Amino acid sequence: MKLPSLAPNGKIGITAPAFPPDAKKLRKGIDYLLGLGYEIDMGDSLTTTHGFFAGSDSLRINELHRMFADPKIDAIICARGGWGTLRLLDRLDYDLIHSNPKALVGYSDITTLQLAFWQKAGLPSFSGPMVAVEMGSGILPFTSDHFWDQIHNAENKYTLNLKSLETESWHQGTAKGTLLGGCLSMVSHQLGTPYSPDYNGAILFLEDVGEEPYKIDRYLAHLKQAGVFNQIAGLILCDFLDCEDSNESRKDIQVNEVLKDYFSDLNIPVISGFPYGHGMKKITMPIGVQAELDTSGQRLSFENPFL
Repeated sequence: MKLPSLAPNGKIGITAPAFPPDAKKLRKGIDYLLGLGYEIDMGDSLTTTHGFFAGSDSLRINELHRMFADPKIDAIICARGGWGTLRLLDRLDYDLIHSNPKALVGYSDITTLQLAFWQKAGLPSFSGPMVAVEMGSGILPFTSDHFWDQIHNAENKYTLNLKSLETESWHQGTAKGTLLGGCLSMVSHQLGTPYSPDYNGAILFLEDVGEEPYKIDRYLAHLKQAGVFNQIAGLILCDFLDCEDSNESRKDIQVNEVLKDYFSDLNIPVISGFPYGHGMKKITMPIGVQAELDTSGQRLSFENPFL
């Protein structure tokens, strides 16, 4: 499936499918998009709360359905992540989403929606900056460029030089496959449900934030026991921020040790230190597109998901 392009003066729907956004950052993020010439459709979830969610499950589901069904909305950018989208998966109308394809942008908890949309509707999406996070905090030029350059890409591919990004190669080789992944804890929680995608032959990318090393180990063990690491063709390890253990007896164990324990001997192309994740500096990752990871040639390329 290809996505319809986002015109420079197109309309962007903004929704909060998980936690409610910070009002000041949301306003700054909306002003940022308005300043670029886009029209904005603001969802009710942006100003509603229900428990710790941005509105009830029904409100957030109906808002997603409305924004996908509305032909005047060209793309949807999430305000923020948090928690809550896993609750929605069994009530979403995937036929409606499949019939009304458009770019969905977000990361963190939004990983859950993106993987489900790919699995159930064949919809590519963008794991990238959000309105009340990066866009509402003074988006870095690096992050902005690697987002908008993909949104407005007129070429068949978007190619990155891994050497200039200072990534580290743990295993040489070339892998081609569907790019899948996102926040590790979300990927792990989704395994075993009908909404988890097929990782066979995929290039998997992973990141996380605020998870102690033993929890990272737990998620990776889940993926390993589910056979994911035997299925994938390549692996991209990204930012694991604030993943230190507060327990005195475990404080010297670093998350990189856990990652190397699982992946340093994995017999497929593996890179680490890729700039994507919960930090302000990130490269947008297009979920569901064909990608090529060449650790020898120091290249990573994504096919263009737009018409």
